[in-house]
Amino acid sequence: MESIDLGNRRVDYSLKRSKRKTLGITVNSKGQVIVTAPDYIPMDKIEEVIQKRKNWIIEKVQEKESNLQIQPRRKFVSGESVYLFGRQYYLKIIKSNDYHIEMGHNRITFYVKDLDEAEAKVTEYLDNEFRSLIEYKTTECLEVFSGRYPALIEPVFKVRKMAKRWGSCTKDGIINLNPVLVAASVECIEYVIFHELTHLLHDDHDDEFFMTLKRVCPKYKELKEKLEKETVLFEV
Repeated sequence: MESIDLGNRRVDYSLKRSKRKTLGITVNSKGQVIVTAPDYIPMDKIEEVIQKRKNWIIEKVQEKESNLQIQPRRKFVSGESVYLFGRQYYLKIIKSNDYHIEMGHNRITFYVKDLDEAEAKVTEYLDNEFRSLIEYKTTECLEVFSGRYPALIEPVFKVRKMAKRWGSCTKDGIINLNPVLVAASVECIEYVIFHELTHLLHDDHDDEFFMTLKRVCPKYKELKEKLEKETVLFEV
């Protein structure tokens, strides 16, 4: 990780060397700056280009930082909200000997034997809902994808917590989906599934990758933006 002073702000950035002919600067959804430069360009020239684009870089970093809706860790008490497939629900926790869950228009009521077990019960409920959705959505998306690319390797889908990714795909076809996606809309979840399926054919996010993705998910740009701007995450 490199760093550079841009006016009154010190910015960290990742430097990637490649065989490309031009230098590129991007700011990802987390506000991280990524510089991709040809092997032959020296560091002083790279930093010179970064300085020339400092206003744009700072603007984009601040924009991404403001878009990240990171909320304090939940306490799982009545009145607090949770997000399920793009909709906000308010929690109501009631002590009861008969454990059950009631779903309302904008409220989820948990009847628990001990208020201290509310966190475990809510977490379990959201996890089960996500896994149930993933079970059939991955099948649907795979059918669409295989219809266009029948020769692709058969993937294995797993649910796995990740610090900085919505999903990931390994070279042997294991696709991991982050359970925090339970807060995202169904169409955004579909976008993530299609994105990772596309990695079965293309390792890098090059032009061919996005052309392939667009064929199976025409609104991928819109859904990516919606996912990053509207999905609420929580501190862990």
